[in-house]
Amino acid sequence: MTDLNENIVDVPNPSGRGLRYWYFGAMKKLSGVRELFEKPSELRKRRTRYDIYMSTNASYYGYRDEEDGILARVEGPTKANMRTEAEEERQRVEEIKRKVNEVVSAGVLRETFCLRKRRM
Repeated sequence: MTDLNENIVDVPNPSGRGLRYWYFGAMKKLSGVRELFEKPSELRKRRTRYDIYMSTNASYYGYRDEEDGILARVEGPTKANMRTEAEEERQRVEEIKRKVNEVVSAGVLRETFCLRKRRM
């Protein structure tokens, strides 16, 4: 770069954005000036498997879900409903088993549902 007397002058910043150059308003939008103000894009470092492994903790696996109490409030009524439905289903199955045992013990259906092979 040269000064007014055509002498070569070292520029402290090779991009030309030193103390000597000031651009205001619409001058910043010119094509050559715009590149001077753009910062070079930084390359993002790729995360390694180790970095990903180190970022996983107990909350990732769901061990801290019950600490805030929200989960208990949401799941409480649902858990109670599921428990009563399961208990009712178990009672129905027990009743069916009891009836089947009564019929089988009476011998009415013993020959129909016999699992043994008949000898010929």
